[in-house]
Amino acid sequence: MTESLVPASSATGRSRRDGTPLGERGATRARRGGAFAAGVLAALAAGACGGRVVVDGFEPPDGTGGSGGVGGSTSAVAPDSTGPGQGGEGGAPPIPPLVEVDLGEVAVGVPVPVDIPPGTLGFTAIAQIMTSTPSFDPIGIETIAGPDGRTFVADYTLPGTLASFFNQGIGSAAVPQTGAATAAPLVPGTYWITIGDGDLGLPAAPARLSVWRRQTLDGRFHGGKLDINAFIAGGAVSEEYMQRALRTAYQGFVGLDVGSVTVHRLGPEWGFIDEETLPIVLEQTAAARGRPALNVIAVSQFGGRFADAAGATPSAPSVAVEHGTHLSGIVVTLFGEPEVDTVILRHELGHFTGLFHTTEFQASFADPLDDTRRCDDVLEQLELCPDYDNIMFPTGGDLSGAMTLQQTAIVQASAVYRGIVEDGGGAAAPLPAGRTPSPPRAAPAPAGPGQAGQGAAIAVGDRAWAASLPPRAAALLGGHFCGHSAVAGADFFALLRAVGGADEGRLLAVGRDPGAPVQARARALAAAGRAAAASASAPPARVLAELQALAADPGLPRRARLGAIQGVAAASPAAARALAVRLAGDPDSVVGRMAARAAR
Repeated sequence: MTESLVPASSATGRSRRDGTPLGERGATRARRGGAFAAGVLAALAAGACGGRVVVDGFEPPDGTGGSGGVGGSTSAVAPDSTGPGQGGEGGAPPIPPLVEVDLGEVAVGVPVPVDIPPGTLGFTAIAQIMTSTPSFDPIGIETIAGPDGRTFVADYTLPGTLASFFNQGIGSAAVPQTGAATAAPLVPGTYWITIGDGDLGLPAAPARLSVWRRQTLDGRFHGGKLDINAFIAGGAVSEEYMQRALRTAYQGFVGLDVGSVTVHRLGPEWGFIDEETLPIVLEQTAAARGRPALNVIAVSQFGGRFADAAGATPSAPSVAVEHGTHLSGIVVTLFGEPEVDTVILRHELGHFTGLFHTTEFQASFADPLDDTRRCDDVLEQLELCPDYDNIMFPTGGDLSGAMTLQQTAIVQASAVYRGIVEDGGGAAAPLPAGRTPSPPRAAPAPAGPGQAGQGAAIAVGDRAWAASLPPRAAALLGGHFCGHSAVAGADFFALLRAVGGADEGRLLAVGRDPGAPVQARARALAAAGRAAAASASAPPARVLAELQALAADPGLPRRARLGAIQGVAAASPAAARALAVRLAGDPDSVVGRMAARAAR
């Protein structure tokens, strides 16, 4: 292994060069791997190349440093001018805050040594199958052992968690991710990393291993800049609201400042995401700028196993140092309620950097941290759980967003931001682009009325809308339902029914209530349709008629209308087809597209 300031290149190309989600080849590959990708939401990622070290904040010899590739229709937003560690303050860092140690192509099942020097806050190990388009074959991190023999990762997991450190074509794991390793600085020495194919019995393709380590002069966190690429699918939200939501959520989060925010446009075909299209839409981030950077994809609706979810992150941790892979971002649907949208964005960033739910819906699983509280039975206790205030509670909890010291340390040790290495120092410059920019795509038509960001926020304490509901049902409707829970087996409607919240009349009342949070209205209307379909009374004509009327009401928020469309489709496929015809010319093109999608 040699060291150089020359950036590693990437052999990974776009598998969807035309920007469409499911061409003939893409559909086949997505069907092959969709369930696998969704089943490993706790797997991890990024890319590498051979025999070099790339350092954050140092311009390569050819002078091509900068913000990286750009694709689609984009608009760059300048960094904020306030807060510590802003660009231009403190000068360039004297040492690189983020270093890639590229170990090249390695054999599956053979431990590979990597030296971790003093001053390291943490590192992320990344295995990637290097093909011309992102691979759907499994690869990941089988084991990580420390210099003292301690095992950090064993058999692709962490005991007691739902972690699964392999994924489609790319997988990774990080240290620290457990309470035993959150001390800063990290224990220096030689760590041993083994890659594998997830023990799925499939032929193992050649894979490259890289390790990205975060360092400072004294091994302590000193701040940094979080650069963001925002991808808006088909007018899912307004650009103005997307900008505001991202800055509200991330400015000051765990001591980081928001750096640049660049907006990219995706076509309307990306507005609906399920477990099959999740990895494909993440490939569209190949157009992203800068490294490291967080890619946030805003869509109109989740479906399939992700139904009723507000966010999905493909692995814990995911990839901030390469764009266009199956782990290169988070996917969210925003409600225009700043308080809940902040929780959605922070919760998914937590997964992205390596955090798990404090407690899972599955009673025997929780995160591996020493200072987070756990709940004996999430569904039974819910708002009475001792960890209900934590940002990583599976429903987002009480929306207060509490974090522990160990959770904070894991985010700060990740590779998601441009770091500062000493008190009073400046943040590193972005790394140069790791891939060739994709061809520009046409911007979507402007969003119709009712888009996220146009409504006023509902205070957490305003619970009049929930008065007729069991408390746990109201907590589920008003919280954040995470894609991680969905693919781990938690079905939102089943949870709602289990806590006594599946009464059609009460759900319709919530959906009609203008004082209810938009996320509660949308989920209530979708659930009302499912409840009617399961009812002994046949046909559920009254419920169906009201859902159809609400879906067609332009005065309702878009997200509530989309929930009503889901409810109609659940109650009667024939009624969904009729509704799609009725809404084909709706002024809100997103509503028309989602109605057509629900009628298939």
